[in-house]
Amino acid sequence: MTEQFLQKIFSDIKEQDLIEKGDIILAGVSGGADSMCMLEVLRAYRREVDFELRVIHVEHGIRGEASLSDADYVQGFCEEHAIMCKLVHVDARAYSQTHAVSVEEAARELRYEAFERAAREAERDRKNAGKPADCGATPVEAKVRIAVAHHMEDQAETMLWQMIRGSDIKGMGGMRPKRERIIRPLLFVERAQIESFLRETGICWREDATNKDNVYTRNRLRMDVLPVLAQLNSRAIEHLCESADRLQETEDYLAAQTDLLYDRYVEKTSRGGLLVRAALMKEHSLMQRRVLYRVLETVSGRAKDLGTKHVTLLRELFSRQAGRELTLMYGVVAVRIYEGVELLPESAQEAQLHEEHMIPDQIRMEVLDCSMLTEISKKKYTKWFDYDKIECNVQIRRRRSGDYLVIDKDGHRQKLKNYLVNEKIPKAERDGLWLLADGSHIMWVIGHRISDYYKVDEHTKRVLKVQLSGGKEDE
Repeated sequence: MTEQFLQKIFSDIKEQDLIEKGDIILAGVSGGADSMCMLEVLRAYRREVDFELRVIHVEHGIRGEASLSDADYVQGFCEEHAIMCKLVHVDARAYSQTHAVSVEEAARELRYEAFERAAREAERDRKNAGKPADCGATPVEAKVRIAVAHHMEDQAETMLWQMIRGSDIKGMGGMRPKRERIIRPLLFVERAQIESFLRETGICWREDATNKDNVYTRNRLRMDVLPVLAQLNSRAIEHLCESADRLQETEDYLAAQTDLLYDRYVEKTSRGGLLVRAALMKEHSLMQRRVLYRVLETVSGRAKDLGTKHVTLLRELFSRQAGRELTLMYGVVAVRIYEGVELLPESAQEAQLHEEHMIPDQIRMEVLDCSMLTEISKKKYTKWFDYDKIECNVQIRRRRSGDYLVIDKDGHRQKLKNYLVNEKIPKAERDGLWLLADGSHIMWVIGHRISDYYKVDEHTKRVLKVQLSGGKEDE
């Protein structure tokens, strides 16, 4: 059974391309059955592929002397088998309090932070050492990978946990054999197989008492839920893992389609944000949500706490009038413009706010009853607008993606960009123009024309008079 077990895992490692000649494999070893099995499998695999094996053990400061004893056991095993071992001590309870997360989550975050630091150290070691003398690989070819000991029950737990917390397809697909520098050599074997292998090889392991504490979410799934599923179907774990594989395949396909639609409908704006074109709303609702999620993640710079409600609010904005806006997580602002929706990160808004307060000279505005007017001024820097046609708050600002004017009495629109090109305004001057704007509708390109839509006519009841002062009152 031992050799058959090893060959099965070796085959998985090769099929998933987890380890290559010359790699540094940093194994996260707790001393428990799973990680001790993984360590022994990796030791055996070096007979087939020449790579460097190191161990890192993270002591979380939760179980006192028992935890320190686990660290001693791992270190002793590594010394016996001439494996480089790094011990890292952290305080998961203190971290959970300062970061407002559970102790379980704190331990996980600290563990992976320690793994990543150790991986970077290994990369520096490899770079400083130059070409390895014992592997025929160059520093460029060799990779540092972090091996963790998740198995099929862990995969089933992950899938169930993601389902009950309302995750999407990506989350329900569970863990992958390889993600960035993380590899999982045991992901396709069961816990019972792991323990049988250790007994046959005479390798001892440590029992972590917290694994039986049902305060932790994963433990309750492992101890209370999975046994019931196994009673209903003896192959429940296997079937859950097969479903996770199919969901991963589905996610890979949808991710590729999302890339295509993102490139088609999303573009950068001059203000440092992203414009999502309204035509995206013609695609299937699933793809709309995926593209918008990608946009929100890109603009905010993070995915944590980004959920369905944010995507739903953003989708709804496409059905609103131009000029409407909403504030999403992390200070991201989404603005409905003629061409679609523009999303701006906080940094872009701060730059815009600073710029838009630098108004040229001074603008004077007043609302007048039409009956009070004797004539409409034709001055270049004094303009009159039908006040009751204004839909949003009037702004004095620079141009944005999606700005437009109405160019005739029939209501035909023209993009501001095209208007500026037709007027032969030099490209270098266009971003410096000041605009009187009603959302994305440009009322007045100051110093140039106004939008026909706002012109005063026989139906006008109230007039907005806008005058640019500062030596220009008579122009």
